[in-house]
Amino acid sequence: MERVPAVAKKNAEFLKELIQLIFQLMIDIDEDIEEEWMRPKEGFRDNENDGEEDNVNFGKGLIDKIISAVGDEKCLPILSEAVQGTLANENDWRFKNAGLMAFSQVGEYIDDISKIGQMVPIVV
Repeated sequence: MERVPAVAKKNAEFLKELIQLIFQLMIDIDEDIEEEWMRPKEGFRDNENDGEEDNVNFGKGLIDKIISAVGDEKCLPILSEAVQGTLANENDWRFKNAGLMAFSQVGEYIDDISKIGQMVPIVV
């Protein structure tokens, strides 16, 4: 993404499609929740760097890179729309999870809360 910011900056539709693909990736996780996931053992994060990255974390990293490369002015309105769409899904927890995780990525780029004002009421 770092090499093609000009394409994404100039073409909002390309950026929107790219973000939608990332959300699809983040949603593409097992629907069933395992007991181990619901009650993790102490130190469960110690093994996170074992070379395996799940779709949600990979997607969060991509969102971070897109915002960094293209800028929050272009990305946040599109991300806001995508987050609102995923959080509105009442039938599948994976959509809400993807929306919340994506929303959590934008925090470091926000210097004015009004930039994410549309997303805050939906998240809260």
